[in-house]
Amino acid sequence: MAEAFLQILLENITSFIQGELGLLLGFENEFENISSRFSTIQAVLEDAQEKQLKDKAIKNWLQKLNAAAYKVDDLLDECKAARLEQSRLGRHHPKAIVSRHKIGKRIKEMMEKLDAIAKERTDFHLHEKIIERQVARPETGPVLTEPQVYGRDKEEDEIVKILINKVSNAQELSVLPILGMGGLGKTTLAQMVFNDQRVTEHFYPKIWICVSDDFDEKRLIETIIGNIERSSLDVKDLASFQKKLQQLLNGKRYLLVLDDVWSEDQQKWDN
Repeated sequence: MAEAFLQILLENITSFIQGELGLLLGFENEFENISSRFSTIQAVLEDAQEKQLKDKAIKNWLQKLNAAAYKVDDLLDECKAARLEQSRLGRHHPKAIVSRHKIGKRIKEMMEKLDAIAKERTDFHLHEKIIERQVARPETGPVLTEPQVYGRDKEEDEIVKILINKVSNAQELSVLPILGMGGLGKTTLAQMVFNDQRVTEHFYPKIWICVSDDFDEKRLIETIIGNIERSSLDVKDLASFQKKLQQLLNGKRYLLVLDDVWSEDQQKWDN
């Protein structure tokens, strides 16, 4: 179970509870309880990950936790779908009522599983740590640092073909996300694609930006401009940055990689 994925899941649950979605469906209290269980487990997660290599029982426990986290993530997606259905049919429509009932039943089953997982952790005498805000992760770049990468050739080839075909046929901006929990090798795969000869021949310019936690629109646009021109602007306002970037990229077939993205702030993305 990756700490990064659990942290994102907890943030998504918080967003659900605080948003209109949770209030309309009426499951905010249940998800608060789920979040509380995960937070309790999160405190011993680092110690469990260190000990799993020597203790098979802890490894199995982490696998159960991993599966439970993904099921909760699926539950959030189901809630979003139910909200759309409810807005289309009405809250008191039989189909909407059945959907809420099914979700409620799954949440109850999930709570029972999480209670068992949380209780089981005490059997391992794991060391708890105070959970602090995640520290800044190392900055990434386009240079492939792994000496040899195994098992990703098929994915690399598929992504390269999608990129080239999309750009050849599209009249508007195409976005291809690479999603997954921490440690799966998303950055390495992106580096492989970025350095693929077919991509190098097809796109110019190629730009790699490490976003991380600090999603500052002006900083990111300034960094993109600096990647293209190898220089910086005297002006520092967002509008000037945006105008300059449009001038640099207008009419060009470019590839922009935004790595280590965490923010879902739509306004910042629009900017």
